Amino acid sequence: MANIVKTETGWKYRVSYKEAGKYKVKSKSGFPTKKLALLAASEMEQKLHRGVDINAGEENFIEAFKNWYTTFRKQKKSVENDKHYDYAIKFCEKYFAGLKINDVNRTTYQKAINEFAKTHAKETTRKRHVYVRSFIREMVYEGVILRDPTARVIIPDDETTYKDLKSLSEVQVKKLVKELNNHFNPIHSSISVILFAIASGARFSEIIGLTWDCIDFVQKTIKINKTWDYKNTNAFSNTKNYSSNRIITIDDNTLSLLNKIKVYQSAEKLKDSTFNKNKLVFINGNCFPPSNNAINKSLKRYCKKLGFNKDISIHGLRHTHATLLLYNDCNIKYLSKRLGHNTIVTTLETYSHVIDEMEQKESYKISELMNKINEI
Repeated sequence: MANIVKTETGWKYRVSYKEAGKYKVKSKSGFPTKKLALLAASEMEQKLHRGVDINAGEENFIEAFKNWYTTFRKQKKSVENDKHYDYAIKFCEKYFAGLKINDVNRTTYQKAINEFAKTHAKETTRKRHVYVRSFIREMVYEGVILRDPTARVIIPDDETTYKDLKSLSEVQVKKLVKELNNHFNPIHSSISVILFAIASGARFSEIIGLTWDCIDFVQKTIKINKTWDYKNTNAFSNTKNYSSNRIITIDDNTLSLLNKIKVYQSAEKLKDSTFNKNKLVFINGNCFPPSNNAINKSLKRYCKKLGFNKDISIHGLRHTHATLLLYNDCNIKYLSKRLGHNTIVTTLETYSHVIDEMEQKESYKISELMNKINEI
């Protein structure tokens, strides 16, 4: 039975146990309430009862995380995956410095998430949480800790998240597409990439990772099954998640644009057999995909020329595609699949501001319908 006592610095527990025929005592102090001290003591007694190494949780949290990552996760998947673990470790170095594994409880963890969320987008906060949680769950599985402090954690809404989802209106899109079509040249990929982004809603890495076997001119579809890692390896890579592997429909105008690019590349291939050996759809003069920076500069230049008072990026065209579809009564489930979101929840959370507006319109439609019925 644990002994709980009040001290000058808070509450303290003492748990007696027998090891190798000798009685020993395990204690811990500094708990702000008696209830927390009782909970901690109960967990310690459960560990002792299960024969778990009660000193396992005494290891430094950050060092344990690093060791686990190096042993079980590093270079096991993608460069991108390793990068996110590096970010997660830096997150822990900032918020859990000097803490032992046992010290990181639900309150400590939630406070760290809350603080991080003040200066970061909700999706960024969620990613930090996911990668830290993977380590903590392993600690639970191994019996180092009994409870998962990341369970039921709340990812705070970033007040600027939805406001910062910069996108163009339908009128602006029409003007931009017309301007880009007037300057289209299959030799220059920037315009082609921008037009394709508007038409497909695909991620930039997915667009520049497209190869000609992904384009079905007969069925009028695009197969997205890989990306181009322009940040690290400058080579083909996996898609963001399983749901990102998808086939989407594409309009006739965009297919016509793609066909012009293919005709140009085929002619170049006849001149030089080594031309575009990766068989990429969108390439620059070096037969590699255009850079994210080059595309954004080109997009910014055309937006400025057209008088758009928005600093929009290529990723903003993905949001533009999504909002245009929603405002034109696109089914949310279909949109989620088209965008390659992991779950429909991601789509609902990302575009909740648009969905709220659409719900208001639907409510008005219902009211109008019922008024007409009552007039009969």
